[in-house]
Amino acid sequence: MDALQLKNKIIQRIIEIDDVNLLKSIELIFNTSDKNISKFISFIHENVQEENLRETEDFTAYIKEWVKSM
Repeated sequence: MDALQLKNKIIQRIIEIDDVNLLKSIELIFNTSDKNISKFISFIHENVQEENLRETEDFTAYIKEWVKSM
């Protein structure tokens, strides 16, 4: 996907948002520097990865206990 397609996809998502508070939050993000936006996105990405790892670990532990009980 090229830059123009990504921009159009982001614009379309924003157009679909009706929540004024969410739109104000997005505006605040866009009003910051590119460096701060990059830091914010990196932070979110890291948190999502950690959540995914925790879910996998919990699921793995569940499977191990289930196998032990068999």
